[in-house]
Amino acid sequence: MKSRPDITDSDRSKFLEKLSHAARASDVMLNSFATEFVGSFKKVQRHEQWMTDGRRSKCDELRGEYGATIGMPLPPDPNAVVNRPKTPEADAGCCQFLIRDDDRRLVPCNAPAVLQRRNGFRYCQSCADNVLDSLKRRNLTMHLFKYP
Repeated sequence: MKSRPDITDSDRSKFLEKLSHAARASDVMLNSFATEFVGSFKKVQRHEQWMTDGRRSKCDELRGEYGATIGMPLPPDPNAVVNRPKTPEADAGCCQFLIRDDDRRLVPCNAPAVLQRRNGFRYCQSCADNVLDSLKRRNLTMHLFKYP
């Protein structure tokens, strides 16, 4: 793992201080590497000189592993590329309810719409019946209106 340029050495130092305090208070159990790493950090007086590229990347790894436990989770990487498949839009005047296709992907039903919710979400009769049955089992309701 490369060190994150969006995290400063000061942030890393604060994390290691908090991790050290949590380990002393037995709030978190560190593995042997983390114990040695935090121990070597605590031994130096000038933390800004202690930080090297390798130590920065290891600190970021430790923050990913222990950060959530001590209330300092690793922030999301602003440069990370998230490749989520886009769900296709339903055709005009067709059911927008999502169903699984043969490849197990979510796609709109696309049957002719006959009902709609107040917010404009459209349903075919079959999907509306399935949704209403599911809601009824959970003692919930949904109001549908005739689609023009």
